[in-house]
Amino acid sequence: MDLKLYVIPGSHPCATVEAALDLKGLQYERVDLLPGLSAPLQLARFGRRTVPGLVVDGYKVSGSRLILRTLDGLKAEPRLYTGDSAVEEAERWGDEELQSAARWTIAYALTRSPASGDSFLAGANLPQLPAPIAHQATRAVFATELRLLAGGAGAAEQALRDLPRLLDHVDELIDGGVIGAETPNAADLQIAGSVRLLLTLADLRDTIDARPAGRLARRLMPRYPGDVPAGTLPSEWISSLSQAAADPATATA
Repeated sequence: MDLKLYVIPGSHPCATVEAALDLKGLQYERVDLLPGLSAPLQLARFGRRTVPGLVVDGYKVSGSRLILRTLDGLKAEPRLYTGDSAVEEAERWGDEELQSAARWTIAYALTRSPASGDSFLAGANLPQLPAPIAHQATRAVFATELRLLAGGAGAAEQALRDLPRLLDHVDELIDGGVIGAETPNAADLQIAGSVRLLLTLADLRDTIDARPAGRLARRLMPRYPGDVPAGTLPSEWISSLSQAAADPATATA
């Protein structure tokens, strides 16, 4: 069986699929794509602009949720889906809500610290551009994505305001046994990818590491590229985040 996975290094849904492939012991070829250049290539190859994309003996599958279901069909154990509706709902929430919050937060951070983009490419099979060009490209790519797909920097600020509520829900899912078992399910991997991406932000790291959500993400994805230095996110946003964490009513305001 020939498996070829198309990814952007550091992408959280791509990390989710890679973790699932590793969990099932499936060998695959990884094809790294550059942010900004990946969309037209993926659109031509898969009919969708996003990553990840998986080719299985010529059959094309796009999107982390569909790929995870495909992997269960390729190799039954360990099973990612057991028919538990709570797991499937948690996976949907992780894909549709938590994933977006992580995406806009990191996109905004990379517009402010474009040099940090280099750290997400560690170990990737991509050409190395001169630093000034790479950093200008990183800022331009993520600023454009944030503006066109999310409506601007306000999406990142709102994501940070929502973060205490989102992380509380992850902790509740762990406490309720929906995720967090020794053998991860699809929801574990979907959620862990987004939390692990947020842990690349030094401004958020201590807050998230103190939670069950952070510990789960590090257990399931111990290696993850990327390191965005402290002070990248606006101090008033971080202050607002701390207040929201202390006062749950603020997080839902």
